[in-house]
Amino acid sequence: MGWRNIIEKMHMTSTLTKWYEEHGRHEIFAGGKKVGLDTADKYDLVLNQAHVDSAANDTFEKSGVAKNAREEKIRARDAKLKQDAENARMAKLYRKEILQEPDMPGGFVAIGEIGGLGGIKPASAPKVEVVSNIEETIAGD
Repeated sequence: MGWRNIIEKMHMTSTLTKWYEEHGRHEIFAGGKKVGLDTADKYDLVLNQAHVDSAANDTFEKSGVAKNAREEKIRARDAKLKQDAENARMAKLYRKEILQEPDMPGGFVAIGEIGGLGGIKPASAPKVEVVSNIEETIAGD
């Protein structure tokens, strides 16, 4: 328990429900006029039983229309993924049929297979000569 917690507890205000119990609710004004809501007993809610028993409205699901922005984003993402997959499939078919390239298993090309990358052979590593006869000046204490 730190000092800040002690001070906060000392100056803590009551919750909204406690405030309503102690002081009552405040008046409600709408459009500059007082709205009297004394009790909820004088308002009766009447439900239409036919509407209560009816099935949920699934018009949007049947027509394929997104109900909110989240669904629109999900559908756009799925459509993009589907289009990308179709583009990859068509590119593979183009390479096979038009360019007469052989199929690569898994889509990966090993550098040593089929002449490397487009017939370019990897460069050999440069030769490094090690010289051990060089004296080095060392500064000491």
